Amino acid sequence: MEKATILVGDAGGTNVRFALAQVDGGHVAITSLWKRPGADYATFMGALDAYISEAKPRIDGAAFGLAGAVRNGQVDMLNRSWSVDRADLQAQLGLKAVVMVNDFFAMARSAAELGADDVIEISQGRMDPAGNIAVGGPGTGFGVAVLRRYRQGWIVLAGEGGHQAFGPQSELDFQVAQRLRSHGVYVSNEIVAAGVGFEQTRRALAEVMGVADPKLSQADVNAAAARGDAFAVQLCRLRANTVMTAMGNTTLAADATGGVYLAGGVSQHLVPWLKEKSALDRFYNRGPRTGLLSQIPIRLITSDTAPLSGAAHLWLDEHARGWL
Repeated sequence: MEKATILVGDAGGTNVRFALAQVDGGHVAITSLWKRPGADYATFMGALDAYISEAKPRIDGAAFGLAGAVRNGQVDMLNRSWSVDRADLQAQLGLKAVVMVNDFFAMARSAAELGADDVIEISQGRMDPAGNIAVGGPGTGFGVAVLRRYRQGWIVLAGEGGHQAFGPQSELDFQVAQRLRSHGVYVSNEIVAAGVGFEQTRRALAEVMGVADPKLSQADVNAAAARGDAFAVQLCRLRANTVMTAMGNTTLAADATGGVYLAGGVSQHLVPWLKEKSALDRFYNRGPRTGLLSQIPIRLITSDTAPLSGAAHLWLDEHARGWL
């Protein structure tokens, strides 16, 4: 399709965003961006109605990334009590077909389209232009996905990878995991690194370090770590090391020689610790397969519109393949 206007949306555990993607010959430009706290709306449809009433868009299609697994045309969002049905969306928008995917699925699809201004470099390397790409990282939850090149396009493979079991690598890791398990917690990468498990992990680390739980928010911990507070630094380091261990595992499983992209709001606050040798060692040091990972670059997605662009490109993919 040469030109089209696509309504795109991204609903995570914290915010909901809508925009219009102006498509011209495969190029996508995001306009009319709208962002609100999800807590302001009882339903996803209510938030969508609010955007439509303001933007009054004329659209050719729609694509949405939602923080939950898509099953039989429906998404029940894990970290928000919203249920979204594709048939309801089609009826509300007057469209025959709507693309509806997991929010990290859309984030992952954007990785192949990002420019230099959309990322920052965590670790240098050499990207294989024909290789797979791994995308992952913590926000409210922990998303994981893989892009595989297919003919002239991309196929995204995504699921619930953030719920993979936490893999302790140090004595501190083991002790934190043990404390969490003693409180009846299933210890996943999402619990240790993402927002959804922040308070549980903060309390467990305080117990391990033998200090009083400071009861700080994530923002307060980030600020304290920047000042050099020992507990806050250790918590940030624990989360960063968890991210790098998980992404190294994903890279090995996917043979992601095309590069690794970190994503998520928590990742953006962990940059100083993601760049530490201890975190990079978690990614690169892989025994007999260390050489396989040694040339793979790691970048952090900083673009606020990446998942919206990704949703638009997914719509284009499905249109080009005759699925819409």
